[in-house]
Amino acid sequence: MVGRELGQHFPPRESRPGRPLLEVRDLRLPDPTGVKAWAVDQASFDLRQGEIVGFAGLQGSGKSELFRALFGAYGPVVRGRVSLDGRAFTPRSPAASIGRGLALMTNDRKVSGLVLGMSVARNITLASLPEFSPGGWIRDARERAAAAGDVRDFDIRVRSIDQETGTLSGGNQQKVVFAKWLETRPKVLLLDEPTIGVDVGAKHEIYRMMNRWTSEGKGILLITSELPELLAMSDRILVMHRGRILSSIDRADATQERVVHAALGKEGNA
Repeated sequence: MVGRELGQHFPPRESRPGRPLLEVRDLRLPDPTGVKAWAVDQASFDLRQGEIVGFAGLQGSGKSELFRALFGAYGPVVRGRVSLDGRAFTPRSPAASIGRGLALMTNDRKVSGLVLGMSVARNITLASLPEFSPGGWIRDARERAAAAGDVRDFDIRVRSIDQETGTLSGGNQQKVVFAKWLETRPKVLLLDEPTIGVDVGAKHEIYRMMNRWTSEGKGILLITSELPELLAMSDRILVMHRGRILSSIDRADATQERVVHAALGKEGNA
């Protein structure tokens, strides 16, 4: 059953990892809810150029918190050592992370990914406004040219780049989010449920884009609750349990059963 799904819905993936892009050592994040001491506890891993590293785990395992911590969403409370593209990096704010080449696609585009009442063009340039507003004034011609190019490149189905983003289908909204983050010219993409709420056709387009970006030398960290997607698109899978990375599973050794067992805390080979 898994084999049929992989064959039907996922493009072939060739992994040729290059030099390290992101190196994380002993990262710790105090629990923002205060329920437990640490939301992320001593997480260590690497991401290389051209690589997709998937993250698995049950709800509350710390996956999304880890991504947001790397993106600076919690401010300077994060502890540990991070190196990005060969240089030390402290994730203090989203602006600092964007400036260093990190992009975060959150798992709820309607709440934190898009401003649905704004136009497609304005959403696409939202994360890279300094480039389109030197001196504090938006250069409309520059913004519209970039948005039109992204609409074409991402095959976003719109009547006009002035169309309200909230009127688009789920798949086209998701592609607007991707276009927004690619405008920041990231080196590392943190993708939290990138195919949630989109149809099969849009999913396939997203998988092809992910393969293209890694072939260009970008690195991707991926969270997805769909196990076939995780197995098909990840070069390695890191499994989290109660804030810790318990297992690292190579693509060739990954099965649904092994991932689920690790997510339940029954396996530890990281």
